[in-house]
Amino acid sequence: MMSKTWKARYFDGRTATHQKVELRVVAQGVQVEFADGAFRIWRHHDFRLQQDRPQGPIRLEYGNFPPEILEIDNPEFREGFGRRLSKRPRFLPLGLAFLSVLIVPAIIYWGVPWASGWFAHFVPVSMEKRVGKYVISKLFPNRKICETDAGKQALEKLVAHISPPESEYNFQVEVIDSDWVNAIAFPGGKILISRGLLEKSRSADAVAGVLAHEMQHVLQRHGMENLLSQAALSGFFKLLTVEENAIVETFLASVQTLSLLKYTRELEIEADALALQLLHQVRVDPEEMLNMYLVLQKHVSSLPETISTHPDMSSRLQILKTLIENEADFVSEPVISTNNWAALQNICRSL
Repeated sequence: MMSKTWKARYFDGRTATHQKVELRVVAQGVQVEFADGAFRIWRHHDFRLQQDRPQGPIRLEYGNFPPEILEIDNPEFREGFGRRLSKRPRFLPLGLAFLSVLIVPAIIYWGVPWASGWFAHFVPVSMEKRVGKYVISKLFPNRKICETDAGKQALEKLVAHISPPESEYNFQVEVIDSDWVNAIAFPGGKILISRGLLEKSRSADAVAGVLAHEMQHVLQRHGMENLLSQAALSGFFKLLTVEENAIVETFLASVQTLSLLKYTRELEIEADALALQLLHQVRVDPEEMLNMYLVLQKHVSSLPETISTHPDMSSRLQILKTLIENEADFVSEPVISTNNWAALQNICRSL
C-alpha cells in the first residue's frame, strides 16, 4: 500500500482547470507529484476526505475555502487508505480526550489566567503601546478629540497631579466628544474619557477617581493579561481541533474583538483598591470616586457590551464604601482649581 501510486486530478482552488498528478501514500500523509517533477506532502491533519456519491471519486480537500482538491477515481483508494482515513478522528486520541476532560477545565480556570498574569509583566511597554494604539484605531477610528486650550491645560494638570511619579508609563488622556458616560484604559498608558462622563461628574475629584482606576488597569497590565488569556485559550482549543495558523489568527482575533477591555470582577476590585491607595497618596477625596461610581452604575447598562469596563458595580460599591470608612481621618485637597474644572468641563465646546 505504501508504495502504490494513484492517478489523481489536482485543483488549485483558484481556477476551474486541473492538472493530472500522481498520488503516493507516505507516513506523514500523501505525497502529490506534479508533471514538472515537483512534489508536495499533505499531512494527515491538514486535509479532509470527502465523497459526494457512493460510486463517485474520492476527494481530498486541503486548506480553507476555497480549498485545494485532489480527486481520485480508483475505488481501491477508498478500500485502502481512504477508508482508514475516513475513520481517523480529527480530535485527540480517545484516551487523551478522556484525560483532557479532567485537565482542560483546570488549565482554563487556573492555569491560563495565572500564566497570562505572570507573563504580561514581561511584555515591553513599547509593545503595549503598539497594541493600545492598534485597539484604539479599531474601536474609535473616527473619534473627535476635544481640545480647547484651557481644557487641555486643565486636563494635563489633573493627570500630572494623580500620576504615580515612579511609573514607567507616560499617561496620555484624551476627551472624546461622546454622550457615553465612561472611561477606557488601553495597554501602554492611553486613556479615553467621554464628554458624557465630564458632564455627569460633579467635581474634578470625581473624574480623578475614575482616572486613578483606569491608571491602575494600565499599571497592573490588566489589558495585556486579558489579551494573553484570550489568545492562549482560543489557540489552545484550536490546537485541540488541529486547525491551521491557530496562533497568528488567534492573536489578531483577540485584539480585534477587544476582549482585553472587559475585565473580570477580581481585576476590577484590584484596580478599585489600588486607585483608592493612589488617591490617598495624592490627597484626593475618595468619597468623590464613590459618588462617581454611583453615576456610572446608572449608565453602564446602556453601553455597548464590547466596551463596558465596569461589570458587577453593586458589589464593588460596597467594597469601596468599606475601604473608605477605614480611612475616616483622611484629609484631602482639591485636585485642580475651580476655574480649571470649569475649563475641563467645557473642553468640547469649540467643536
